[in-house]
Amino acid sequence: MRNLTLLIIIIFYGMTSTAQDLQSYKWENRIIVVYSTKSELDLLTNQFDVLTKEPNKLSERKLLLIHASKDRYRTVFPGESAWINSSLNEDLRIAPDTGFEIFLIGLDGGIKLRQQEIVQTEKLFRLIDGMPMRRAEIRKQDQ
Repeated sequence: MRNLTLLIIIIFYGMTSTAQDLQSYKWENRIIVVYSTKSELDLLTNQFDVLTKEPNKLSERKLLLIHASKDRYRTVFPGESAWINSSLNEDLRIAPDTGFEIFLIGLDGGIKLRQQEIVQTEKLFRLIDGMPMRRAEIRKQDQ
């Protein structure tokens, strides 16, 4: 619950102040933000299908999945939340004509991946597993 509360605070205050808010949030969770407009619901549905097929691997990598639209967002994984009004699209500097975009925000609050096509879990997990903090998590689990 603490993670979700912090995530809501982070997104509510926006990405500019998020950098400061993330200082207290660091190393808690990685965040996947999937932005879509109503015209790109097929891409959104396909992306969620791809990502949520492996919930244990998402949890293992401390991932939160967020669905964002023009003026609001909601948490999709690990649990669903109600829609919350937000300017997340502006905070992430999503162009007004963008219909679909996905972001991976690392434990340090930095954007690690940004693309306008569906991301496969293999690519996402490979990227995360190559990060220094994730490698340290894996070593710690192996001990």
